Amino acid sequence: MRRVSPIPLAAATVSMLVVLVPQAMAAQPFEGALTMRVSSKGANGPQSQEVEYLVRGGKVRVSMGGPAGAMSLLSVPQEQKVYVLMAAQNAYLEMPVSDASSSVAAKSPADATITRTGRMDTVAGYACEHVTVASAAQTVDICLAKGLGGYVNPLASMQRSREPAWQRMLTADGGFPLKVTMQDGSIPIEVVKVEKKRLAADLFSVPLTYSKMEMPRRR
Repeated sequence: MRRVSPIPLAAATVSMLVVLVPQAMAAQPFEGALTMRVSSKGANGPQSQEVEYLVRGGKVRVSMGGPAGAMSLLSVPQEQKVYVLMAAQNAYLEMPVSDASSSVAAKSPADATITRTGRMDTVAGYACEHVTVASAAQTVDICLAKGLGGYVNPLASMQRSREPAWQRMLTADGGFPLKVTMQDGSIPIEVVKVEKKRLAADLFSVPLTYSKMEMPRRR
């Protein structure tokens, strides 16, 4: 969700999701729920947790747990906004999505060599092709699937300049990463379940009972 830092898993998960991809695609052929295992290295060693990834009508909702309670990142491209929903506080944050991220998304990473291996695999019941992204930092293997839409992360446009080459490649390619394997053998992202089904519209809107919180000002 990338760089290793000794922070709690919930925070590491948010950080990983934040930098993957800029914004929802205009059309998503897939509607349903994916369960992803997200791993990171914390102060107490490797940690992992499952993340729920919901897709409906171009909107994406990424939900995770944590010590502070459930948190969801909601991308609504029709409104050009991202919402951070905090269930424990019955509150939400609202952020605009930068239009500039869409133009960046069309470009492949300039500092990486992308190789489509043609080697196919099956992850969570879906076929995917192994694609390698080699940069000066490392070589990463990504098993990309078609038919699930492009991988969307609601907050990615906030940290575009910090993305490693392999994460920017996901934006440029448009496929869905079912499994990402780093050079050291670690797996930061792996889809463990895919459910194609109809989802309720209210999952992709801010609950009326939630209070709006102001974003902290950057110094």
